[in-house]
Amino acid sequence: MSQRIRHPNFSVNQDSVFSHNKTRRDFLRYIKIGGLGVAGVTTTGLSLLQPTLAQSVKRQDEWRWCNKCQVLAFAGNASLGSCPAGGVHNHKDSGNYILIYDTPPRPKQQDNWRWCNKCQALAYAGFASLGACPAGGVHNHNDSGNYTLIYDRPTLPGQQDNWRWCNKCQVLAFAGFASFGACPAGGVHNHNSSGNYTLEYL
Repeated sequence: MSQRIRHPNFSVNQDSVFSHNKTRRDFLRYIKIGGLGVAGVTTTGLSLLQPTLAQSVKRQDEWRWCNKCQVLAFAGNASLGSCPAGGVHNHKDSGNYILIYDTPPRPKQQDNWRWCNKCQALAYAGFASLGACPAGGVHNHNDSGNYTLIYDRPTLPGQQDNWRWCNKCQVLAFAGFASFGACPAGGVHNHNSSGNYTLEYL
């Protein structure tokens, strides 16, 4: 059976849910009944508690941590993407992270983060060099949405910080372990000059 490939800029907007004072349980039940499944979730528990944060904000889940190279990669396609530690990304024990996309950034938010359609990782695209890709060459951001990350701000429930930019390969990688993970540019990721990025998760 063929499997439909989901580009990471796919999302379903459910902002109307917030106009009816729904609880989190109601919201999850709404998703299940509507046949959207987890892939259709466009918000988090934080936004449910603070509906104003969800207004006109596009969100997408199915972003996962790779336990081999520490990067954040999209896991909603048939291919999990090449991993610089060998093989493909392994998302075992990862949370389900949600990213904002195609939404004007606010203070303490940075846009121009893009999905690489070769390795599935999230990489910063604001420099002339797009960064080494483990699938060969540099990252390719064709068909990517424009993702926005929160940085250098206190974390709230449903959020995790200590995600950092690698100044060698441009990806976003978790820096909370002793090993920073394999970098396709050689050695391990280098987080010098990186902000402290915070991700929301389900």
